[in-house]
Amino acid sequence: MAGIADTYTIDLVAQDADGTYLLAMVEDRPWGTHPDQSAQLQEKLNAYARYVLDGGLARQFPETVAGQVRIRLDCEGALTGHVAHVAEHAVRQLAAHGIDFHVNPQN
Repeated sequence: MAGIADTYTIDLVAQDADGTYLLAMVEDRPWGTHPDQSAQLQEKLNAYARYVLDGGLARQFPETVAGQVRIRLDCEGALTGHVAHVAEHAVRQLAAHGIDFHVNPQN
């Protein structure tokens, strides 16, 4: 998968067992190992939000039009520092548009 360093690529589109449409992004580098990680995460989140809100998801996958959308970040370990702030802000901003954002830390 492309990961958050490739800010303009949607890593994965799938459908969860509960019917929610899932857009997953992956960060396989440990947090704090690259100075641009928080900026890359923010850009990647913006790209995912544009993809949903501007109709790209619906054009590519018409069956998603009436469905719930969740963006999920799969990453190594818990978010800390500025990266955590970016994620917390994203939760609020995306929720205002009816999009769920979830961080899925792997340990």
